[in-house]
Amino acid sequence: MMVDNLASDENTVLLERIFQVHDSPCKAVLAITGGGAEIIGELLRHGSGSATVLDAVVPYSTEAMDRFLGRKPEKYCSEKTARLMAMVAYQRALELSKGSGGLADPDVIVIGIGATCKLKAANEREGRIHKIHIAIQAACETGVCTLELAADRTREEEEKIAALLIFNIIARHCGVPKIDLPDGIGVAEERRKRIGKEGEEVREEVIEKYASVSGLVGDLLKQQSRIPASSCKTAGMARLNLNEVKAPEKIKLEEIKPEEIKLEEIKLEETKPEKPEEIKLVFPGSFDPCHKNHVFMAICASKEYNAPVHFEISLTNVDKPPIDFISLSQRLDSLRKYKDKAFMGGVCLTNAPLFLQKADLFPNSTFIIGADTFNRLFDAKYYDGTVDTSAILRHFKEKNVRFMVFRRKSVELSIDSESLEFCEIIPVDEYEDDGTSSREIRNKRNETQELTGNVK
Repeated sequence: MMVDNLASDENTVLLERIFQVHDSPCKAVLAITGGGAEIIGELLRHGSGSATVLDAVVPYSTEAMDRFLGRKPEKYCSEKTARLMAMVAYQRALELSKGSGGLADPDVIVIGIGATCKLKAANEREGRIHKIHIAIQAACETGVCTLELAADRTREEEEKIAALLIFNIIARHCGVPKIDLPDGIGVAEERRKRIGKEGEEVREEVIEKYASVSGLVGDLLKQQSRIPASSCKTAGMARLNLNEVKAPEKIKLEEIKPEEIKLEEIKLEETKPEKPEEIKLVFPGSFDPCHKNHVFMAICASKEYNAPVHFEISLTNVDKPPIDFISLSQRLDSLRKYKDKAFMGGVCLTNAPLFLQKADLFPNSTFIIGADTFNRLFDAKYYDGTVDTSAILRHFKEKNVRFMVFRRKSVELSIDSESLEFCEIIPVDEYEDDGTSSREIRNKRNETQELTGNVK
């Protein structure tokens, strides 16, 4: 076990820190794969573990991971996957922390921890990179730390490092001092020089990245609802000031003291220049990232209606985990470059993944959508079979909403006369999608990172 491999003074410090974590109001769900899972035992085996651990899962096989996330990740060991795991864990923590009345205890702080590692393996291929990605999701913060293990170590030594890194990210949120990592990792340069697998000198550093939001945005995750039949009574909206939105920066731990780390904050406007009913054009999407076709659609709509376009991002989704705050900050950064353009009306964050819910939040508005989104408008799987097409159309009519539908390349529109009443189809000669997609952009970006060695 991990503590048995530590010097006696390290044993004492770790045990002391574990009980300090147990004394804090934080409760966690942990999801760990690939390495570091022994931290679960450490948090539990000394007693009082239930003060901190709500649940712990180890989705070790790819099938288990796919089920845990509700989807197949782009990569199984990456910063993004760690954040997805942390978000799913956080959502479970919210559910488990609710009392008998279905309400969360206001005195309890819940967090989700996601860790995905690629550690030393028997008979591994030459050049295999060992990495640790650990993420934390809290009500108003997303954080992630990444460490590439370049030095030659045993599997047991790498497991110990992964476990301590997981503990440290929990400890930081609980206000508990961190544990020093072996070999001087994360401290002054002269103490972190190590000998690599080929006998070369290597340096290892822990990179941390955080993004925080106001309580108003954080509440959107807590209030998520799947009540399609009765619209969304708990749906909320937060208006953002794009002038204040910046992508989170990487932080090298040895360059800055923990208490000096300044979290990037996604700030909200204190006033709302337009009431929801005065927003005429709404462009819902994930914008991961925003690209030229999105911009073209927004410009077309803005010119036709002589009104600004408000981009809407739902933090919650029907069939995948909610958007974490680091990912949100990156998406907002792709929109921020257009903040001074005539078509830009602003950005609205919501917890309304369904258009029934969006119609409640933005009555009397026109939604800008692509053909593929339009085809999903009436898909019964998004409504748990509780709402039929006629009920959806009736709701749209009551809320006086319309749809401006742009064709997408290779997507056939499935439309009938009843739904056509609510739609304006942009003809092919005015707009034809060239196939550019956010997924395509992300894939190219990942390929570039792999070629340059800057892989997350």
